[in-house]
Amino acid sequence: MPRAPRGSFTVREMNRKADRAGVAAIETGFETRSVFDVTVTPRRLELVERPLLAPVVKRYPIEDVFAAWARWTTAWVAVADRIIGFAAVEYEAWHARLNLWHIYVAPERRREGIGRALLARVEAHGRERGARRVWLETSNVNVPGIAAYARLGYTLCGVDTTYYEGTPAAAESAVYLSKPL
Repeated sequence: MPRAPRGSFTVREMNRKADRAGVAAIETGFETRSVFDVTVTPRRLELVERPLLAPVVKRYPIEDVFAAWARWTTAWVAVADRIIGFAAVEYEAWHARLNLWHIYVAPERRREGIGRALLARVEAHGRERGARRVWLETSNVNVPGIAAYARLGYTLCGVDTTYYEGTPAAAESAVYLSKPL
């Protein structure tokens, strides 16, 4: 199959069986030269960016996408010559919220609009379902991701400094972002 030109891709609904291997092959790692320190007071939440002495590489376990506990119900893939992006959501009707469970873009294809295109499809799906907002959780270490979400209209709506206790990410804090639809 000929290689698609750089920047060329399509977004389509995921076929869980046929696309599983392609999604599992996406590299989830990113490098950051800063983290957000989380400040919580009785009436305020704040993320304060702090430079690191050395860059940190973080990888999210892609196998979590297919774990037995994973609750996403609908997903899309960005495809060029292979799967280069993935986003998965779950709609919660009781409060009309669309939860973004996962979004990944292959590192060599980042900053080409793939994440933006996947989120546009996520948000369109949310509006179709009657969601009032998209909601997501990430880590205070994911400075590049939080910056990308902010550029696309997502804002801080909560933090949990204990969310990852008992896991390898115990020193991190969960950061919750949302966007009205």
